[in-house]
Amino acid sequence: MSAERILPSPSAQESSTAHTTTPKDVLPPTPVSSNSEAKVWDGTPSRVTINVRDAAVHERSVEHTASVARDPACYDGENDELPHSSGPDISENPKSEPPLAISSSSSPSRSPEIEVADVEDINQEPGHTKWRVLSSVPDSNTLQNEIWASFPFNDRAHNLWESADEIARHMQEEPIEDGLMFRQLSEWITLYLAATEPYVSQWLDMYIDQHDFWIHFVDVINAICLRCSQRSTAALSLPFRHDNSREDIESFQDMFASFAALSFRMVEIDCQYLRSVGIGDQAKPELISLRYLDWLRSILSPAKCPLWRHLHLAYNYDTTATVSAVISRACRSPSNGLSSMSQMLHHLVDRARDLPDVVDKVATILDTVVRMLDPNHLLRDESLGGENSALLLRDVLLTNAYAFFRSASTLLQTFITKQVAALSHDLCEAIIRHLSALLQRITAASDELTTRILKEDLDVQQNFPAAAAPVIAEEAWKFQILRKCFLEGRMEIRIQGVESMQHDLLNIHRKFILGNTASDLHPVVPFLCDFIVDNKLIDYLVGVESHPKLIRSSGNIVGFLVVNRRYTEAESDKIWNTVSESQDPGVVGALIQMLPTIFNISDYSQLLYLVTKLNKYPLNTWDTRMTTYAGALLTHTAAKWKERRQGYGMDEPPYHCCFRLLREASGDASLTFTNRKAMSLFASQALESLLDVGPADDDRLRLYEDCIGDIARRTKFATGSVCAINILLRHDTSTDIATLARDYHLSDLVIDEFEHITCQVPLGLQDLRLFDEALTARLDLLQHIILSSPGSIHPERGWNLWEAMVGSKAPSDQARDTALVMLVNTTMSLRSRNRFIDTCIDEYLPNLSPRFFTRNILYFVSQISQYGNFLEQTRNRASNLPADMLGIDILWRIALIAPSHTVERKAIETLVASYIDSPKARGAPKAAIERMHVEVVERCIRQLATAASRLRAIGHGAQSGENQPMITATADEEALEHQLSFSRSLLILRELFHKIKSHPSYSPVPSARSQVNSDVEEIKGVPVTIRYQPFSGASNRPIKSVQIGDLETAQELAQRFAMLTGFTRFTVIVGGQKINLDECSDSTLRTTRFHERGLFLIKNIHGHELGPDLTSARVLRPLEKEVMAHFSDFYQFLSLDECLSQNVRSRIYMIVELSVANFRQVLEFLKAFPPDNQVISLVSSKDIPVEDIFPPAMPFKALYSVYAYDQCLTISLQNVSFVVG
Repeated sequence: MSAERILPSPSAQESSTAHTTTPKDVLPPTPVSSNSEAKVWDGTPSRVTINVRDAAVHERSVEHTASVARDPACYDGENDELPHSSGPDISENPKSEPPLAISSSSSPSRSPEIEVADVEDINQEPGHTKWRVLSSVPDSNTLQNEIWASFPFNDRAHNLWESADEIARHMQEEPIEDGLMFRQLSEWITLYLAATEPYVSQWLDMYIDQHDFWIHFVDVINAICLRCSQRSTAALSLPFRHDNSREDIESFQDMFASFAALSFRMVEIDCQYLRSVGIGDQAKPELISLRYLDWLRSILSPAKCPLWRHLHLAYNYDTTATVSAVISRACRSPSNGLSSMSQMLHHLVDRARDLPDVVDKVATILDTVVRMLDPNHLLRDESLGGENSALLLRDVLLTNAYAFFRSASTLLQTFITKQVAALSHDLCEAIIRHLSALLQRITAASDELTTRILKEDLDVQQNFPAAAAPVIAEEAWKFQILRKCFLEGRMEIRIQGVESMQHDLLNIHRKFILGNTASDLHPVVPFLCDFIVDNKLIDYLVGVESHPKLIRSSGNIVGFLVVNRRYTEAESDKIWNTVSESQDPGVVGALIQMLPTIFNISDYSQLLYLVTKLNKYPLNTWDTRMTTYAGALLTHTAAKWKERRQGYGMDEPPYHCCFRLLREASGDASLTFTNRKAMSLFASQALESLLDVGPADDDRLRLYEDCIGDIARRTKFATGSVCAINILLRHDTSTDIATLARDYHLSDLVIDEFEHITCQVPLGLQDLRLFDEALTARLDLLQHIILSSPGSIHPERGWNLWEAMVGSKAPSDQARDTALVMLVNTTMSLRSRNRFIDTCIDEYLPNLSPRFFTRNILYFVSQISQYGNFLEQTRNRASNLPADMLGIDILWRIALIAPSHTVERKAIETLVASYIDSPKARGAPKAAIERMHVEVVERCIRQLATAASRLRAIGHGAQSGENQPMITATADEEALEHQLSFSRSLLILRELFHKIKSHPSYSPVPSARSQVNSDVEEIKGVPVTIRYQPFSGASNRPIKSVQIGDLETAQELAQRFAMLTGFTRFTVIVGGQKINLDECSDSTLRTTRFHERGLFLIKNIHGHELGPDLTSARVLRPLEKEVMAHFSDFYQFLSLDECLSQNVRSRIYMIVELSVANFRQVLEFLKAFPPDNQVISLVSSKDIPVEDIFPPAMPFKALYSVYAYDQCLTISLQNVSFVVG
């Protein structure tokens, strides 16, 4: 059996023992572990000897590579391929080290020669092994079999991928004694890459044949990188023993370089796969190269790789050699890693719509390239010398990296310009971010290359300091790409471009502007300002043809110009031109949402200019968004004024804006009520907030004059002008009102205009709401005038004003109520006498027609009592009422004559509450309170009597027929007035007693004993107690007692017995003897000594029963006694209708409809008290005819008799022994 091997060329064999890059600090030797039990790799090595002959290494030079890479002509824009670097030419000096040969195991660049030997010769010394050269290259299957057979540590009992897993486990967990394993792996990878190089078209098939192996093989290198991250024992944390040779260390480096070359091969394989599936294929490809690039990214960042961190911390190991070896594979043939990744990037972006997680895949490619330029100590270290290979590597790397950058940038711009759908927002953002980082590293590494990039590729001809040039190059490229995004890309990409640009500008501001003075400003700041201005980006972003999403994202772009003082009125004109002319409400809304984002960084003059623009905005397109914008603008303008001036008198435009909105909104018929309301409310609030900083006196006077002119001419803007004046007056009312009333006759103009507007009749709902607002505004202004300048209201105009507000000229009851609220508020605000309010109380209100009594008139009258505290010393009042009860006569009038179903009930309650609940009524002495209540009762009774008398007179006059043609109207009106007076007086009495009952402290219920004792004027003589028991027929009542004086006569004792028992005729038996009190009527008890004989038996004479003892069943309050003292008057009211004939009654009752109700009210009122004794006697008597007890012509008297009889029966049932005859 024979085995194939790749024979190295003589130069390659020489270089196998030469090492061009040596670590600065070789790993220090450490004692070999004494643990003889340490586990070692026990796999069986392959029985194949591998030699590599690199036949092409003599034909390439690094100079040629560099020149090709630097030549722009070598870049094929159509194929998007990078120039391939070539290997060095060492034929002239065989002993010299190849400049780019970082390790002896560098891959050859062309197909090798293959020699085979018998298997039995494998263990012989190389010099005695019989090798023979194959005459032709074997087919791919034969080659693969030989390559896989040569895989080191291949255990025949396991699959290849299982062997790979075992190697990975050993690499991560077991001690490594020397570099043998590293060297064997490196040589096998080199064999695989070199042997398969001619079979480019079959790389994908070869990969698929051993798919599982390649998936697991990457874990070998990952295991090394993770070796120090999981366990910390000394034996496991070392990549190899300390006492290993330098050759072992180089084997370790060679293995990483080989894996890098293998990773780039995987990139090529993935490119082939992506080409094979085609764009739009539904397959979800698994890209093996990404797994290999992940470890490559890790080792390219020494600070993040656990292995590198351990080696650096433990041994101060310099990773330069290893990282350089890896990077070199990305720049030289046959790996050509950067070129492969450029192609891979193209394929991924082409298939962005079909690939899952394409952003992550693209980011992996780009991040790998970026990290290749991360080791700045390698790229910028000038101490290595001009001929050092590291410097040559730097040049080649920078050239190839920039070629990669240009290819990717060209691809990105092509996709943007052609609006390829595959380029999503996230993908575009990821490409720009990584390419920007790549360019930043490229420019930071080479000043010469940076200058060439700026002038040739980016067309930036200015000269910048070397320290600033890299930043400017990065931002110049980025902003050119972003400009292309939002000028030429799809909408998604446009938005991404604007958002990225404003985000970058914000970062520039934070990094180079905040905390720096103008002299220390970084050159990138003015450069970007010039870029924005020169490319007219603002014109595009805020133009009429722009898009709302672009506008909303452009705040920081505009703000960047503002904060750097490059924003001018021209930009404001462009923005406002779009606001005014755009037909797209979305564009307008976006602009007025974007502008407030720059207010806080704008200066006062810039904001004031925007206010002048706002003053020209048409109101018919004003909406809530404009309201929000205007509010923010005016607020920031005032704030900037305070920062700038620290004084009073801000410029006029903000005030003009508010006045314009108030005036024109009130008069623009094209606006809806809702819009008018919103504009007026906003303007009012904004104007009021601006009064703290202005306006100046001249501007203030000019604004007043404009508004007064509207009022005088009665224009459609008058309402808005009135509102504006009201707001200005709130800031300095007294001074301004006095001036305006004196110099401009404001009071006369406002009153005349108020009379004019109250004559206008609203036609529709909207007109009605507008009228209410107009009325309210004028009443507010009138309140200012009444409070601050009442003397400017002439008497004649004062009466006209009263009539227009409350009287006959008021347009409606609602308007009257609104006016009365103003008067109430005005009166509440007074702290001294006010001539106009005095006139209203003394003259206007007492003469107001009942037709105009509304609910709020009671509030006004109630407030008058408070106002009376200031007039206590100046007013002469006929009554003895407290000062806070001023206006009580007006309240009486309203309660008595207010039309039915209006305010009469509330007026009566308010009136009674004035006597019961007022503070001074509650604080007065008890005797004064009782006298006051008695006065109310007497006044009501007088009013009842007067009304009853007049009703009788009207009735008699109607019956007599005198002046029949003329009596109808007069009698009807008079009858109505007296009917109301009668019923209302009765209602007042009922409400008074109801309130008193709820306040027992005013009129407490006396005890029965005190009631009885109070029935006589006083106890005469020495008090004595007598006991008595009434008898009526066969029944008797309980024994009772009463206290009297011993000087009381027998006649007085008989009257007392009649009152106590209810008997009209009775006999008295005491001590077993019948006595005749009439015979000794003048004798006193002290003389007769009747009280000493014992129990008095009072026996009723049959047929003369008065009724039960009602006085003992119901005890009366003093005020109730006062009413019962006038019982005869009330009883006569029940017969009021007897004087009215049937025909007259029908006519008057049809008009008034109150007579029956009045009688019923009297009856109900009397039924609240115990029956009168005379009526009780009437219903108890058997001698009086029934027609007299229950007169048919007087139904209400008959009903009262029924009530009295019912009460007698009720008491009789309680006193079982009493029986009515």
